[in-house]
Amino acid sequence: MHRVIVVALASVLVSGCGWFERKFTANLTGYAVSCVDGVAYLQFPSGVTVQYDRSGRIKTC
Repeated sequence: MHRVIVVALASVLVSGCGWFERKFTANLTGYAVSCVDGVAYLQFPSGVTVQYDRSGRIKTC
């Protein structure tokens, strides 16, 4: 029984297209950084945007 609960909880935490980062990490720190296809994105509780460096270029990862 405990094994089923652990597997279900792990499945919820790692699924959901950024749900965990959006709801928990971004709410705690203000943002979360994600890397998709070599481009860095900032995930905020209300949305996402591309991350830029100080010179105005898109930041890669």
